[in-house]
Amino acid sequence: MAAAAGSSPDLPRVTGRDVRDGLLARAEAARKAERFAEALGIYQHLLAADPRDDVAYRMQAITLADLGAAYRADELRRRQPADFADWQRDRIEGDRVARMIGWGMAYPENADDPNAELRRAYDALLELKARPDRTQWEQTRLRMDALTALNALGRYQETVDEYEALVREGVDLPAYAHGPAGDSYLALHRPEDAQEALEKAVALNPSDVDTRILLAYAYLEQERFDRALPMMRELVASQPAWIERAGVEMDQANWKRFRAEMAYGQMISFGDDNARAQEIIEPLVRIAPNRAGTQAAMGALMYRRGHPTQALERYDMALTLDPRERDAEIGRVSALYEIGEIDAAMDANRQVQSRYPKDLHAQRLQKEIWLRNGPMGRIGWVKGRNDAETAAGSPFGIEDHRFNFETWTPLLKNRWRVGIVGDTVDAHFQPDTVRYRRIGGALDYRHGKFGFRLSSYNVDEPNKDDAWTVDAGWFLSDTWTLRAQVAENDVDTSLQARRAGIQADSASLMASWRPNDLGAIDMRIKHLRYDDGNERDQLSAFGRWRLYTSPHLMIDGLGSLWLSRGSRDDAPYFNPSRDAMATVGVRFNHLIWRRYDAYLRQRLELQAGPYWQEGFGTKWVPSVAYRHEWRPALGHTFEYGVSWAKPVYDGGRERRIAFELAYRWGF
Repeated sequence: MAAAAGSSPDLPRVTGRDVRDGLLARAEAARKAERFAEALGIYQHLLAADPRDDVAYRMQAITLADLGAAYRADELRRRQPADFADWQRDRIEGDRVARMIGWGMAYPENADDPNAELRRAYDALLELKARPDRTQWEQTRLRMDALTALNALGRYQETVDEYEALVREGVDLPAYAHGPAGDSYLALHRPEDAQEALEKAVALNPSDVDTRILLAYAYLEQERFDRALPMMRELVASQPAWIERAGVEMDQANWKRFRAEMAYGQMISFGDDNARAQEIIEPLVRIAPNRAGTQAAMGALMYRRGHPTQALERYDMALTLDPRERDAEIGRVSALYEIGEIDAAMDANRQVQSRYPKDLHAQRLQKEIWLRNGPMGRIGWVKGRNDAETAAGSPFGIEDHRFNFETWTPLLKNRWRVGIVGDTVDAHFQPDTVRYRRIGGALDYRHGKFGFRLSSYNVDEPNKDDAWTVDAGWFLSDTWTLRAQVAENDVDTSLQARRAGIQADSASLMASWRPNDLGAIDMRIKHLRYDDGNERDQLSAFGRWRLYTSPHLMIDGLGSLWLSRGSRDDAPYFNPSRDAMATVGVRFNHLIWRRYDAYLRQRLELQAGPYWQEGFGTKWVPSVAYRHEWRPALGHTFEYGVSWAKPVYDGGRERRIAFELAYRWGF
């Protein structure tokens, strides 16, 4: 006799109850061994023999749910609801909602409303929760599934509130409930609580790579690089690059390792070691160049390395691959700002804010835009004490002060700012004090690669006068910047010269070379023309290069070269006919603490080098500086410190101690 339609030829014909019962027992054993496909085949074989077999029908639906076919399982349940117990009904309906949540977190159907499917899934969950006939366990399960939905919808406080309620009630939570809670704690800037939740999730499911990555981020946000980075190294090492599959000629790429290695590289970059991060991420980009997230990660790294143009190229590549790549959309805004394309940046930000109105990364971007476009300024103060060995005294007097400020309006028409600027410089000589004080207005413009600033001042002391400065800048590339400045009544005129009633105009050319975040060289040529006919030329170069990088300590090597000459030998102020100085040094930059945008850094600089002055020979000049940089909140930064040096003037050494304080606001 031919087998019934849908039956398996490998299974015995169902000729009686004993054969049926034996097949049901065989299917149950397969289910217990988690061979669900085998069990499903047996149930379908039984139904082919007898479509009215309620046990086979019911178990077919339950097994489909086990295989993840929750929609099909619930469709079968609804056809014959009487065949299912309440707990079976609840479980299948719960599985369907859980599957809806999972699909809602996948690639959205509608880019303009990416959370539409997820909201529908959450609404379906709430509908099930509202039914009074659900079992207590399924009610609890729905609450746990709600954690995933709420977290994915960005409703982080609600996620945490529900999670903490479940914990208080003593519910034995599975790993998948701890994970969304940990992510929500991170979003709410509560990394200690996130760590506790994620450690529970990892303990329950150690093989979950993504949760272990999230746990590493929880350590990272507590500045525990010493725990996060070794953990990530171990995770990467634990994942083979390829997965062998029995009976298949080609191995399968292990994308869990890829994600772990990418996260490891990004975490290293967050510790300021961008060069090593690039060594890790660049090969990953070559492995998966068509992954939008990979290109976006490379763009973020290029931005941190000081290459906004290259970052923008990577972001555009990511958005070509996937127009809905959120990280690329957000990163692109900052890169456009850095290259001066403010109009395009504003348009891009409007799209980000409309597409991700409740996303925390988008909200942080908006704060950055407010700071970039908003008012900004700086106030600085320096006080120096000078003890000279010679009777002529120091060119800075016994004591000197400098106070300067600038405050700027918000950005106007994406190009302009108007500011109020001023300086006060004084030096106390024996027996008098010389003071230069000016205040004025300024106009600043930048668009694309070009920018200029015009400042005009009224001078109150030492005489009523005028002063002005014109600055222009040309941003040639991510690496090179050229600047020029012309000043009348230059603020840097020697106070000894002002004491004699002499002032100076100046012209300068500057170039900056910044190949990456590890180093830079700033070069300058300046010509000063004094009222007494003296022509003074200065040439200088200052460089730094990173010698050592760790998450909380960076060490830079420093170097400088200074050359100058004057055209007069009889000037009534310090005016070497020729002099030169070269220094080498080291800077220790230590992060004392950091909590998200707030931090406190300390810097120690040690420098020394020979100073030569024509007619007076060569002497070594040492200097030490210790400073703090304190940012209590984004947009507010304080710098303060003390410096000590033993410069030489006309062969006479002096000891100089200076105290400084500055505050800047805005971006």
